Amino acid sequence: MNWFVLSLAAAYFFSTGDVLSKLLLRDNDEWTSGCAISLASLPFLIPLLIVRETFLPSRELILLVCILIPFEVFAYYLYLKAIRISPLSLSIPYLSFTPVFTILTAGILLGETIAFQGIVGILMVTVGAYVLNIELYVQHPLAPLKAAFQSRGARYMLLVSLIWSLTSTLGKKGVQLSDPVFFGVFYMTCVSSAMLAIESWRLSRNAATVDLRGRNTIWLLLGGLATALATMAHYHAIKLAPVSYMMAVKRTSLIFSVLYGGLIFKEPHIRLRLLGASIMLSGVVVLYLA
Repeated sequence: MNWFVLSLAAAYFFSTGDVLSKLLLRDNDEWTSGCAISLASLPFLIPLLIVRETFLPSRELILLVCILIPFEVFAYYLYLKAIRISPLSLSIPYLSFTPVFTILTAGILLGETIAFQGIVGILMVTVGAYVLNIELYVQHPLAPLKAAFQSRGARYMLLVSLIWSLTSTLGKKGVQLSDPVFFGVFYMTCVSSAMLAIESWRLSRNAATVDLRGRNTIWLLLGGLATALATMAHYHAIKLAPVSYMMAVKRTSLIFSVLYGGLIFKEPHIRLRLLGASIMLSGVVVLYLA
């Protein structure tokens, strides 16, 4: 399948996972939600290994995953914390900075290059971030930019963008050392195991907020399915295209998330945030074409 279609599929399922995670976070804390959804993805992922040849991970692959896991778990926690405390339509668009950071990490780690017009794309992403908070302009011309750093949700997402630019770049290395299916399943199993270890420790100290009954069970199962589909689409796409290109297209998820925020969570200023997200996405497209 074409990498562009796979990247769009990853964007859609990733965004749908945002919604299901936010619904689950109503009654559960970040660690519980992250652990539950990552574990719920495994019944959909592990069977994919049954229909393929046995593959033993190399020492280099195991070392790579050991390096990635702490970053991935920390980023996932910050990501869930951001969407819990902030509107989807205001926090998710800041993930559009991931391809900006990816240009740097992919260039350093993989030797991938991008044309000068990439600077235009970066500026457009920045302008879009300004427009996200444009309603604050009446207070001060710089207020929309200040809001990006004063909002904890926005700060968390910017940090997540930076970390994911690194893990996505190294994730391609993992695919190169194995294949998309094996690495996707192996990596998610390792992430889930790390999350489970943390959650077990929190449960032993009565520090976890857990409620997976009723509707939360439905959100959990759907979230696991969305995560599994996003994972497979992501790693198949990243094998076929430069990391910065693939992550640029995947960031169309921010448009889906803004729409979800307005339709499902009735978040305010959706038209302005959709405009800002669209400008950011246009910048991402310019990065893709660079």
